[in-house]
Amino acid sequence: MLSPTLSRRSQAAGFTFIEMMIVFVVLGIMLSIMVKSVRGTWVASSRRSGSREVTAYLFRARTIAIQQSRTAWLVRSGNVLKILVDSSGTPVQLRTSIDMAQRYGATLTASPKDTIQFDPRGFVANVTQTPKLIVKIGAVADTLCVTGLGRITTRSCP
Repeated sequence: MLSPTLSRRSQAAGFTFIEMMIVFVVLGIMLSIMVKSVRGTWVASSRRSGSREVTAYLFRARTIAIQQSRTAWLVRSGNVLKILVDSSGTPVQLRTSIDMAQRYGATLTASPKDTIQFDPRGFVANVTQTPKLIVKIGAVADTLCVTGLGRITTRSCP
């Protein structure tokens, strides 16, 4: 015959408090490891998307200069990019501007100037140094370089 203490234990089904705490601690550790990797992937994806958007704006400014046979500028003002085109000697903004900080959480910088000018043939005008646009999120940055011929690269710049 079973003792009353042993029979009571066998009738009560469930987990002890200690067992539940161990499960929650293990789940918490696994979740924290997973969140770090997912967040890193999200930040990298956002930076790449921002770089693609800047590249698209550069191509758009160059294409507008060629199609309209007019001077066009890609202008960086803080984290905002906009395209201007020459209209009888007056720069006029085309399309909408894009705020990189608002859309991607990125910081946008330029070197050596904040304006890249394309002549009516699509060449970068007044180039003494290679124009660069830098898209940065966190500690990692993508650098976009524009050669005098209007070619855009995302690799190391000269």
